[in-house]
Amino acid sequence: PSHTNIFSGVTPNYHGVHENSNFVVSEDITTLAEFLKNHGYSTGAFVGAYPLDSRFGLSQGFDLYDDHYGSQSARKNKYYIERTAGEVVDRALDWVKKQNTPWFLWIHCFDPHFPYEPPEPFLSRYESDLYTGEVAYVDSALKPLIDFLTQDSSQKNTIIIFTGDHAESLNEHGESTHAYFAYNSSIWIPLIIAAPDISTRQVNEYVSHIDIFPTVCDLLDIKKPPFLQGHSLLPLLNGKKFKESPIYFE
Repeated sequence: PSHTNIFSGVTPNYHGVHENSNFVVSEDITTLAEFLKNHGYSTGAFVGAYPLDSRFGLSQGFDLYDDHYGSQSARKNKYYIERTAGEVVDRALDWVKKQNTPWFLWIHCFDPHFPYEPPEPFLSRYESDLYTGEVAYVDSALKPLIDFLTQDSSQKNTIIIFTGDHAESLNEHGESTHAYFAYNSSIWIPLIIAAPDISTRQVNEYVSHIDIFPTVCDLLDIKKPPFLQGHSLLPLLNGKKFKESPIYFE
């Protein structure tokens, strides 16, 4: 549901997706990928695990939707089959380097997700805090991509948006992971936006996943579609005031 919020700019009351396995994004929903494809962008997605399999509908609008994470039927335990952030980023970086037109890329890293099993040296380094070890591993895995985008002069106009679909309770309120309760420990997530001509600042206002779609439109100077329920964060990015709206979650 959170990924659908991000890609549709509307809440579950509008797009109808309320949990992982029993809902499919309707063809009637226009995704950010479809919207940008219609404006001349090449579109690629590289996902890390089964919850974002193309069968659930978020592949709409992508020229390439790489969900080759392994076979869910081959799993040896009750958890999702996944591939590492390193594998996902390597394939995504290879795709980016082949693009010669404006492009939109979505990378989905599933690693900081139960069960927490970071590879070495992060397993030993964070033996007493494996969740943080997973986060540190993903940070390391993303470095080649970020280095390319920030050091290659042809990528100087790239916008980078980093967020999560949820946080982890980590045993707060008696919840070991997420999705049962709606406390800040699981719904308060990071959002980092880096774009040309945007100065570094920390913003304290509360914003929402559905604000990402309209923000991308404003950053790219593309007219926003009328169905969006979120609001552009460009004023906040420029140090201006922003009228807070109610934030829906379930």
